Amino acid sequence: MSCIQKRYVFSLLLLFFIIFCSLFTTLEATASSSCMHYEPIKEMPVVKKHHYSAAAVPTKYNYPQNYFRSPLDIPLILSGSFGELRNNHFHAGLDCKTKGVEGKNIYSIADGYIKRIKVSPGGYGNALYVEHFNGYTSVYAHLQKFQGTIGQYVKDRQYSLQSFELDENVDPGVLYVKKGQVIAKSGNSGSSSAPHLHFEIRDSQTQEAINPLLFGYKISDTRTPLIQSIGIYNMASENLFIGPRVFGTKKEKGVYKLPRYTFNVSTPLIGLGIKAYDKQNAANNLNGIYSIDLLENGNKIYSFDVERISFAETRYINNHLDYKLKRTGGGNLQKCFIEPNNLLSAYKNVINRGIIDLSDGQTHKMMFIVRDLAGNSSRLSFNLKYSPSKKVTIKPPSHDAMFSYAVDNYFDRDQIHLYFPYGSFYNDLYFKYSSSAPSAETKGVYSLYHKVHNNKTAVQKYFDIKIKARYLPAELRSKAVIVYKDTRGRKKSIGGNWEGDFLKARTRDFGTYYITTDTQAPKIRPITIKPGKNMAKNSTITVKISDNLSGIKSYNGYVDGRWVLMEYDAKYARLRHWFDEKTGKGKHTFRLVVEDGVGNVKTYTASYRR
Repeated sequence: MSCIQKRYVFSLLLLFFIIFCSLFTTLEATASSSCMHYEPIKEMPVVKKHHYSAAAVPTKYNYPQNYFRSPLDIPLILSGSFGELRNNHFHAGLDCKTKGVEGKNIYSIADGYIKRIKVSPGGYGNALYVEHFNGYTSVYAHLQKFQGTIGQYVKDRQYSLQSFELDENVDPGVLYVKKGQVIAKSGNSGSSSAPHLHFEIRDSQTQEAINPLLFGYKISDTRTPLIQSIGIYNMASENLFIGPRVFGTKKEKGVYKLPRYTFNVSTPLIGLGIKAYDKQNAANNLNGIYSIDLLENGNKIYSFDVERISFAETRYINNHLDYKLKRTGGGNLQKCFIEPNNLLSAYKNVINRGIIDLSDGQTHKMMFIVRDLAGNSSRLSFNLKYSPSKKVTIKPPSHDAMFSYAVDNYFDRDQIHLYFPYGSFYNDLYFKYSSSAPSAETKGVYSLYHKVHNNKTAVQKYFDIKIKARYLPAELRSKAVIVYKDTRGRKKSIGGNWEGDFLKARTRDFGTYYITTDTQAPKIRPITIKPGKNMAKNSTITVKISDNLSGIKSYNGYVDGRWVLMEYDAKYARLRHWFDEKTGKGKHTFRLVVEDGVGNVKTYTASYRR
């Protein structure tokens, strides 16, 4: 076969291959579309190309710039930053000020559809999750109310389910929104302590929260982070250390300094921690920093940043911080060494888990570099040197059991059983336990007091606690709960279910536990209603509810025997029904039924006119 013939045959084969691939792709697309159960959106919007640019600080990923608009039509001023250090979690969004009032317009930051709606008396309160067509999801929380068809959808679902609380995914295309559409009003719902918008951007696939400021939002910030203090830990190993000794800083001519430049330490292994904050130009409140770098002799040995936050990892903040120091009023000292079971993925460039080895006897030059997301940075330099003449030996504390973080752990006594699943602890734990009997004068306690370790040690996972009852009358078994008592004497029920003579519950806190009973019904205090009242000038039926121990389990309001929506704000202990088309003019009877966690029920009834 000639060279020309070979080329001709090859061309024919290539042509057949192209035609086959094209036909296969068409058939595959047709088959795929025929399997869909619904058409989410008749015409998918075209996502225009957008500019990706580097942030003022290094990031692992690139993010679209100027694709999203602001969720507010007022300047973005932050009362809380992304990654800020909170109780048991890193802050997963931006807290945007709303000038101290509720009712500001909340806008969808881009085209998309409502993916999830959540209504809760605590937590995020009223919250919307909007999935966009570029792989990101925006979240808007602590809302006052939902707008338009979204609000009507929520109300219809609440009446259908006869429940104020709601948490459900919405089918794509049911509630489609446009960029710039008003989707809600800002508020103070849930666990919010003042009016503001909590705003998040998440990776739609992984649901990781991403720092929204990486998407091109402009916040005026020329201020450098504040470095308040450092902590020095003496270490025998990564499993055993003491401290910290805390040293405050002072700033002279723009340079942070410590009380002395060289620290002679008493162990060859050292860990460090730092307390640092940030401020933006338009607000004086202390916000979180973006990143921490620790350098030893010019080499980076530890880095931490809050580019992204995984909700599965957020509780590891209790080991990222010095938990004991925080619980004793020492504030948020961020440890810059990593304990064995701290699985945060926010650490980078870590050498020897951030532990500093000074056994060579030389002076080691240390430097902290703290940055905010605008690229402003602060530095603190000092020296460390091991002094063998000052050597101290670190011994394990006295303990009743030794628990490894890497396995399941059990602790059994006649009156108590504990089960800790693997990974409950961040390090090997020298566990302490003691018990005591209530005094003869003590009423209503039906077990020993069990002191389970101490409340200055954090626990990552829920563990089982089973306590044996003592002298509990049979008629009170259904009212029994396990109570956690803190160091101030405050009580919190963790509930419980019976397994023989033991009451079992789950908790994530160390401290003192015992069995007691809850025989008191919840309390109902009417605010705007009373029997025979003319409610024509009132827009709501408002009452306050409370419970002494086991907590509010359910609340249901009825007007003329029909269920009506009662909005519950747990922080104010307030239930509120807004008069609407379901509760018109005339004579009516209102009835409210409130039940606590062990079945005690309180009912309030009042007739009124409108």
